[in-house]
Amino acid sequence: MLDINNDTQLIEALWESSASKVRLTESLQKLFFEQHGAMPLFHDNRRAYHRYFMRGKAVVLRGNATLAAYTKDVSRQGIGFLSPVQLLPKERVKLRLPTTQLSLEIARCRRMDQGCFECGARFALEPGLIRSTN
Repeated sequence: MLDINNDTQLIEALWESSASKVRLTESLQKLFFEQHGAMPLFHDNRRAYHRYFMRGKAVVLRGNATLAAYTKDVSRQGIGFLSPVQLLPKERVKLRLPTTQLSLEIARCRRMDQGCFECGARFALEPGLIRSTN
């Protein structure tokens, strides 16, 4: 039987072997990993579902490319993450986390710094996974 930490070790290995890694400045890195729990609510919030901080390493699978990324936050509808390269709206990618792999459709992507793009994506079903109710 596999050790319980095997998934975490696998993500570490995939992250380190990626040719392109997201870059965080030292000051941003400290602030980024301190936050956890539910995100604060604002009076002008138009989101359908509340977001929760989810900070950790992840790997974006984009075609044949493997990109080392950081997860940012998650909701019932999607996930936010930091990517080392710009991703385009409507682009389909896979996000590998320590315990699962998600199929995503990019909703937005903006440059934060050199080698750091903030992306928002919706969860997407892969063709063939949609079952008929008949």
